[in-house]
Amino acid sequence: MVMGTIPLTRLAGMNEHFPLYSLDYFLDAMVELEIEHIELWGGSPHLYVEDVTLRQIGGIRKEIERRGLNVICFTPEQCVYPVNIAAREKDIRERSLRYFTKALEAAAELGTDLLQIVPGWGYRSEPVGEAWERSRDSLQQLSRKAEELGVTMVLEQLEPFESNLVTNTETQARMLREVGSDRLKAVVDTCPMHAAGETFDDCFQALGNDLRHIHFIDSDHLTWGDGQLPLRDYLNQLSKHGYPGYLTLEICAERYLLDPVGPLKKGLQAVREALGQ
Repeated sequence: MVMGTIPLTRLAGMNEHFPLYSLDYFLDAMVELEIEHIELWGGSPHLYVEDVTLRQIGGIRKEIERRGLNVICFTPEQCVYPVNIAAREKDIRERSLRYFTKALEAAAELGTDLLQIVPGWGYRSEPVGEAWERSRDSLQQLSRKAEELGVTMVLEQLEPFESNLVTNTETQARMLREVGSDRLKAVVDTCPMHAAGETFDDCFQALGNDLRHIHFIDSDHLTWGDGQLPLRDYLNQLSKHGYPGYLTLEICAERYLLDPVGPLKKGLQAVREALGQ
């Protein structure tokens, strides 16, 4: 049993593994599973910001609130689509900045104060410092927009095959320092954390109160119980550090696409058993 108290009400569902189902289906599933909080993945066909107006987003918010649900973070798709805030090509970088500017506006329209963002990546054939500077400049520009809207961006570290910029808490903390904005904090994902050989103890030591959000999932973004990560150890570490934020079950393995609700039920049960609830 896990020491301390982490209430199940701090768990959040996410629609990233529901792309074969409508957004309404996902929202109704959250109600059925008694999950009050959601992290909204902004991908097609649910809410890709390039395809919707702010007025339409307002309509989505009404549907969410009508069900008694609460959006705790907006996570626009940024790994599959051609979005890279550190791109060497000026047109790609500028388009990416426009994309995230609209995503920040969408987050505000949805009534959430968090937007998840990744650092982008640079070519492996160029000095990493050049891409780092482009990413830092982009994050500084977006932080000013976030300030205007009252939204805080949370920067996620990625695995080395995804990015050569921010891949552990050391580089994550460095980027936060260099950007130097109260509107840029950190989100930790258990999969890149494990790939970096780190634990939540390491994350809190490096990030402290800048750790504002967590993607809480088993290895390879499987639901808890289907992977190999130490669920109870992680929960004990979070309890020890008094983490007050949300834990999003960011399930996105392809094996779950046809039955997205089943894995959520399994993951919730695994966490419930670990907490002794």
